[in-house]
Amino acid sequence: MKKKFIDGIYNYCDRWCERCGFTAHCRNFETTGKLSSEQLDINNAAFWDLIGTNFKQAIELLYEEAKKHGIDLNNAMTAEEGTAYEEKQSFLKSAVEDNQLSKLGKQYLKKAMAFTDKSEGLVDKTRELIDHLHLGITTEEDVVHTVAGIGDYFEIIQWYLFFINAKLNRALHGKLEGEEWQGENGYQKDSDGSAKIALVAIDRSMGAWKGLYSSLPSSEDTALECLSLLSQLKQKVLVEFPKAMEFKRPGFDD
Repeated sequence: MKKKFIDGIYNYCDRWCERCGFTAHCRNFETTGKLSSEQLDINNAAFWDLIGTNFKQAIELLYEEAKKHGIDLNNAMTAEEGTAYEEKQSFLKSAVEDNQLSKLGKQYLKKAMAFTDKSEGLVDKTRELIDHLHLGITTEEDVVHTVAGIGDYFEIIQWYLFFINAKLNRALHGKLEGEEWQGENGYQKDSDGSAKIALVAIDRSMGAWKGLYSSLPSSEDTALECLSLLSQLKQKVLVEFPKAMEFKRPGFDD
C-alpha cells in the first residue's frame, strides 16, 4: 500500500501551499491546513495555545530521538560550554552576514521591495488598457488576461522576496557549521537542499521579472537591474554549493 505522506517533503519546499500539487502528501499541510481562523490569528489565544501544544510535542519527540542515540538532554551545559556555544553562534552569524551571497541577496531585496511596494506601474498600465478598451483597440478578454498576468508576476516576486535570503542564510550557516556527519553517514547535506530551493525561487523570480518587463514598459529599469542581481546571485550560489542541483528533494525530485 502506497504511503499517503512523503517523509520530509515540507523541508525543501517554497511554503506556497496554494500553488503546490503535493498538499495531499504533506503531513505539515495536513496539520496546518485544518486550522481555524482563530488558530491562525497571532492576536488570538487559540494561536498561542496551539504553539504551546506543538512545542510540547516537539520536545517530547526530541527527547525520544535523543534517548535512541544515547544522548542525555537533561545533562545541562557547563558555563564554559555555554560560552563557547554563544561565541560560535556569534561567529557563524557574522560570517553569514559578511558572505557575498548574503550581501547580494540584500541588494536584490532592497531594490525589488522598493518597486513592488509602490505598484504605480500596474495602476498606470491598467488605466492604459481600459482606455484602449474604450477606444476599441483591445478586447475585454485581453485586458483581463494582461492585468491578471501582471498581478501574477507581482505576486511571485513578492512571495520569494524574503524567502531567497532566508534559505541562502540557512545554507551558508549549515556549510560553515560543518556537515561532515551527514556526508559520512550517507545523508544529503541540508545546506545543498536549502541552496537548491533558493535556486528554484531565484529562477521563478527571474521568470516573473522577465514577464513584467515584457508586459509593463515602466518596469524596464528595475526589472533589468533585478534580473542582473538575480543572475549574479544564481551563479555565486552554484559556485558556493556545486552539488546543490544534485540534491533530491523528497517528492519534488523523485
